[in-house]
Amino acid sequence: MTTEAIIESGMTFGPYAAGECFYVEKSKCYSLVQDGVQMAEFLLLRQKQGQAPVIWVVEAKSSSPRPETQPNFTEFIEEIRAKLTNGFLLSVAARLQRHSEAENELPHSFKAVDLKSLGFRFVLVINGHKEEWLVSLQDALSLALKPVIKTWALPPTSVVVLNHESAQRHGLILQAAGAVQ
Repeated sequence: MTTEAIIESGMTFGPYAAGECFYVEKSKCYSLVQDGVQMAEFLLLRQKQGQAPVIWVVEAKSSSPRPETQPNFTEFIEEIRAKLTNGFLLSVAARLQRHSEAENELPHSFKAVDLKSLGFRFVLVINGHKEEWLVSLQDALSLALKPVIKTWALPPTSVVVLNHESAQRHGLILQAAGAVQ
C-alpha cells in the first residue's frame, strides 16, 4: 500500500520496498471498522531466503509509563495488546478476503503468501526508551499476548519490544539526521 516513509511518535519508519508494507492505520479497510477498534500503525512483510515469511505488526509510542505507576502501566499494556491483536486480526481477515476494501489495498505479496507457513511478530517500538527499561515491558506485553500466541501456535519470541536504537538495527526506522553509526 505504501512505499513512503511513515512518521510516527517522532520516528521515521521505512521507506520500505513496494509490497512490503501495509499502512493499516491509514487504510480504507480500517476506516470502515475503526469505531471502537484500536489499531496498530502498520504491517511489514519480512521474507528472508530459506525462511518462512513473517508479518510484523508494528505499534509505535513516544513514551511509556514505568511498571511502578499502576494502573497507568496496566492500561498502557492493555492498549498496546488491543492494537497489536487488532492489527493481526485485521491482516488475517483482509488476507481471507473478509473485507472487500482490502482487495485493492493489501499488497500483492501479502495476498500471495501461504497462510499456513506465515509467521507473525508483535512489535512495540518506543522512541527514546532506555534499553534496560525494555525488559519489564517485554515481559508484561508477552503475558498480555499469551492467549494469542498460544492459540495461534506462535513461538514465544513473537512478542518484541524495541527502542529507537534497536529498531534501527532491525531496519525498521531510519537513523536520526546527524547521528553517527
